[in-house]
Amino acid sequence: MNHLVSIIIPNFNRATLIKETLDSIASQTYPNWECIIVDDGSTDDSIKVINQYAERDSRFKLFIRPKDYPKGANACRNIGLQKAKGDYIIFFDSDDLMMEHHLEAKLQFMLDGNLDYAVFKSKNFGQPNNVEEEIDYSYYEKYDFNADNYLLNKLRFFTNDLIVKSELAKKCEFFFKYHADIENVLMTQLVLRSQKNGFKNENVTLKRYHEANLTQSIEADKKKFQRHTFYYYYNILDYVYHYKASSEATEFILDQLLHTYRKIEFKLDVSFFEFLSKIFKFKKPSITLGILIHRLKK
Repeated sequence: MNHLVSIIIPNFNRATLIKETLDSIASQTYPNWECIIVDDGSTDDSIKVINQYAERDSRFKLFIRPKDYPKGANACRNIGLQKAKGDYIIFFDSDDLMMEHHLEAKLQFMLDGNLDYAVFKSKNFGQPNNVEEEIDYSYYEKYDFNADNYLLNKLRFFTNDLIVKSELAKKCEFFFKYHADIENVLMTQLVLRSQKNGFKNENVTLKRYHEANLTQSIEADKKKFQRHTFYYYYNILDYVYHYKASSEATEFILDQLLHTYRKIEFKLDVSFFEFLSKIFKFKKPSITLGILIHRLKK
């Protein structure tokens, strides 16, 4: 087992945390990896810290997001994908930790099952009471790991949970338009492109709890949460249409999108006519009519 694994990490102002993350990668039991860190314009000492690791170990590679390239974690992940030379891709965050067997366990599982991508478990750490907390993945015991169950929100996983064959990962992309750094666009492409997947009931990642966590801040702000939910569904429409998702999954996504749209009382970044044109091609008159009626009432 000597496949090169590319670890892709976006970073923004994590100077105080990324050292622990990079230490956890340097301590991996599997040695054949490259760690591509794409900095998103940090104003703290991140670059200095990362360069210290790159100088000691050539497997750490720092890239700076070009100033004319869109900002955001997902934009940085796309840059990392372009730079990656590995046979397999693992996405990771600059504030989380890899357990020492993270790479070895993921790669072995992929090879044993001849899989295109796989999901492992994470657990929380750094809670206020400093207790490691198990995250619920019990839905993998109830539902098959397939496109329908993912699109119907019966399954979920974090970016850090993934390992993907590079050949497949490079055909996909993260999405960063409309101020929406939402990873489900990549996940949607994976589940619609390939069913050669697997889930391993094993913790390999420690996911950090802290006040700046994006998910927490989204849930705490009603407007931000509505925006996040709208784009969660809106940004996957082209893939749902192109890869011919099932009628059940398609109906569910369109219904959720209309439901969220009706609640929004602020201006969206996407134009109304662009939104309508995406919906119109699904040939769902009731959904199209619902959007038009809501627009006329505003």
